[in-house]
Amino acid sequence: MESGPAFCSIGRDWRSRIGDSHDYAIIRNDTVFRTSFHDSWVWESRYAAAREELARLMEIHKGMALEDLFQGGECETYEGTCYCIRSEQPLDLRDIGHKMVYDKLSCDLTLVYGIGKKKERELKEKGFHTIADLTRHRHFGKSASETLRVLSGEPESITGLVSRWHSPSHPLTFLTSGLYRNRDLLFIDLETLGFFSRPIILFGLAEVREGHLRISQYLIRSMDEELPSLSAVHEILGEDRVIVSFNGKSFDIPYLAERSAYYGRPARIGNPHYDLLAFSRRQWKNRFQDCRLCTLEKNLLGIERRGDIPSAMVPEFYEAFLTSGNPGPLYPIVTHNRQDLVSLALLFGLMQGVPA
Repeated sequence: MESGPAFCSIGRDWRSRIGDSHDYAIIRNDTVFRTSFHDSWVWESRYAAAREELARLMEIHKGMALEDLFQGGECETYEGTCYCIRSEQPLDLRDIGHKMVYDKLSCDLTLVYGIGKKKERELKEKGFHTIADLTRHRHFGKSASETLRVLSGEPESITGLVSRWHSPSHPLTFLTSGLYRNRDLLFIDLETLGFFSRPIILFGLAEVREGHLRISQYLIRSMDEELPSLSAVHEILGEDRVIVSFNGKSFDIPYLAERSAYYGRPARIGNPHYDLLAFSRRQWKNRFQDCRLCTLEKNLLGIERRGDIPSAMVPEFYEAFLTSGNPGPLYPIVTHNRQDLVSLALLFGLMQGVPA
């Protein structure tokens, strides 16, 4: 594939940055207390295992082309050509439905202006169990009627009401996801060359279709494909999709916006967004040592990954691909990203069954 001089220069620059130094510290002897001195680190044992895995992948995939390893193909965007790997995973994800969400929200009197938890308890003791009951109340009747009007409206208005009175991690905030059809959901996960201002090398998207999770992974074969891939993602987001992510509000979506701005493209992403990290921490913070996705998928979904590489070492594996053309180093990056999307969708389905 040919690239323009500017993009070739960018590619050489990033390869130089990757090769000059690591963005992480190697913790010798896997000593726990040393981790507190570094923002990003890798256990020495995992580092050694990853380096061995890189050498193994380079050897067994020597002489192979990208198409020999992945079922992908080129697709055209208005910004140029990008490469997409498509796959499917069986997924039984049910639509909750507007009525069930409405019934639960209508029992939360704190959605009415002026009512806190203490006042809610007092009102329910007096027989005002729902917001509809409150419309008869002398003091709160008008506000209750207005709240009911909002609850009978569009999903965006309802989610705005709930987020006004409840935190981003509140169960009722997550419950509003049931206002949308599952086919409107877009699960998203990015793989990058490090922290902000560095290129995205893999855009992972997944949609629910006919009992399956349809996965599209836009893989950057050279730096000139980042912009076309960004274009493809923005086109999908423009279809009124509801974003579901894991730490996406802090990382994936700001990263997408930053990379779009880098190319002088519109950067605002205002889609409804459910970040499962916040909900997971509220639900399981006292049950598990941490609420990382790999921890949750192991303990809640029974999924334990094999051959996963530390995320801090992804740039090195990607660099090995760029310099050699050997697709082997991309395999753990692509499979890791795919598993993130599958686990994200499964976790979302599990959380839909958690009582609010």
